[in-house]
Amino acid sequence: MIAPLLLVAALLAAAPSQARTGDEQEAPWVGIVERLESCLAEARPLLVAGPSCIGVHSTPCLRHAENQTTTGMERCYLDEYRAWDVMLNAYFRDRPRGERGEALQQVQRAWITYRDRKCAYFQVHYAGGSMARWLGAQCMADTTARRAIELRFFRAERR
Repeated sequence: MIAPLLLVAALLAAAPSQARTGDEQEAPWVGIVERLESCLAEARPLLVAGPSCIGVHSTPCLRHAENQTTTGMERCYLDEYRAWDVMLNAYFRDRPRGERGEALQQVQRAWITYRDRKCAYFQVHYAGGSMARWLGAQCMADTTARRAIELRFFRAERR
């Protein structure tokens, strides 16, 4: 079985890099973060309506003809995953101090292990075939999104 962290690294490395010109300075997921944040700002109540924001990028991305390939589907999901991961990390950095913060840090470490193992299973189930690539990427996007929504909820509850 491929180690979970190796799967994550493989998914990120396998995604085609997009050439950048001097006019394009930001990563492709920056605009996705803005769209996701806007969607979450409207989601009420957050834990119930927030998951409807999952796929804000990947769903329309997958409709393009050029993304009807393993590589295209993987790219759509990985771009959304990266955006959710940026948000998740920002929410986590804003965690409370003290006992609650330490408890959240322990939960987060366990969650990362869970997510990585869960999404690595697609490599085992599909014996490393091409479906494993885009399904693993979709798993990373969906699972990370759901956790980011939870962390955003915890942050909002403190304010």
